[in-house]
Amino acid sequence: MNVQSGTITADDADLAIRAAAIRHGARISVPGVFIMTAVLLFVHMWFRSRVESLVALDLWLLFMGGLVLFFLGAMTVFIWRKPGDAETVADWSKYGHWTQIGFNIGIAASPWVLLLGADPLLQYFTTMMYVWYIGVATVTSNAGVPVSRWEVVMLTASLAAFALSQDTPYRIPVALLIGMIGLTMLGLRSLAQRAVVAALTAQASSARSEAATQRALAVVAAERDSKTRFIASATHDLQQPLAAAGFHFEATLANGPLHDRAVAGVRSSLASASGLIASMLDHMRLEAGAVDARPQPIAVGAMLQAEALLQEPAALAAGISIRVVPSSVMLLADPVILSRAVGNLLANAIRHSGASRVLIGARRRGRSADIWVIDDGRGLPDGWPDWLFADYGTGAVATAGFGLGLASVRRQSELLGGSIAVDPRWRRGAAFRLSLPMA
Repeated sequence: MNVQSGTITADDADLAIRAAAIRHGARISVPGVFIMTAVLLFVHMWFRSRVESLVALDLWLLFMGGLVLFFLGAMTVFIWRKPGDAETVADWSKYGHWTQIGFNIGIAASPWVLLLGADPLLQYFTTMMYVWYIGVATVTSNAGVPVSRWEVVMLTASLAAFALSQDTPYRIPVALLIGMIGLTMLGLRSLAQRAVVAALTAQASSARSEAATQRALAVVAAERDSKTRFIASATHDLQQPLAAAGFHFEATLANGPLHDRAVAGVRSSLASASGLIASMLDHMRLEAGAVDARPQPIAVGAMLQAEALLQEPAALAAGISIRVVPSSVMLLADPVILSRAVGNLLANAIRHSGASRVLIGARRRGRSADIWVIDDGRGLPDGWPDWLFADYGTGAVATAGFGLGLASVRRQSELLGGSIAVDPRWRRGAAFRLSLPMA
């Protein structure tokens, strides 16, 4: 079960259907076990004075009775524990499977225990009962614990061999009839299994369709909610610098000692609003697929130094020092897209981490290289895997902003043939890893 969205996946649906088939097979097997118990009591009373070997009869009864007790004990524990779908399919189906095999082995051996030296009429009558058993076991085979082909062959071959071993005038026709019935049962088994598989396939397909519909509705609802939050956040965040610009502009109309400060305030507010609008437009172009990458060899060390210089004023204002690790790594990437991706990671660390230091650098890893942006701030809040790189995802922190920066980095890394991830081992802040191919 997907706990986050409350939807059932296709794998969950298949597992649930298989587990339901096993539980259904177990329920319909319980009456059969009680019937088998009655048959064993009848055999004990009726055949005890008619068999050639009492030892063989007692061993056979002990074997079959043990299987009955084992199955009833397993069913009692199964009902008491109420295992989940995964445990039912992985473990409990085995108990039913091996119990069924044991019963069929006992049934296949029973003619050689019960009917040796018996009256021919009793042999023929009992033979018909065996044929009936083969048919019932084959037709009632279920998807949870199906009767295998070799079990049908074993039962038929044992019964036909016993018929041939007896000195009766009709032993060959009876053996041939048993063989023909066995072949017919194999055909019925195939038909029954195909019908069961078709029914389960249809049920699984319906469950997958339902799961896909639930996932699609959950995605649409999440996107709707995210964009609603984004619009509200954008409206609020754009109003702030524009209102500040208006306030400072009014102050510039009055000559005085605060004139120059007011002019600087207008410029800063307009620059902030322009930056917010630019980030929105950049992300919308990425979201629309309107950005094309033009890869070329890039010296990562120089690019990191340039981005650190661009972000240095904002870092100083936030009380953060940026340290760049020298690097000779050469990457194959679009320089503009890569610069914006690294700039977004640095800006994210400066605005939201609450750190005192940010470290950026690059390291080779096989045929690719990792660009690291590591801070010593407060770290990531709980639940961050669900929204950190999502479009318009803002989490539950007050400084989350538009939720576009890291989503843009994700799309930019994909354009460059790379990926963005967070190293969960870093506990003293956050460590972002941008992986890209080497030049």
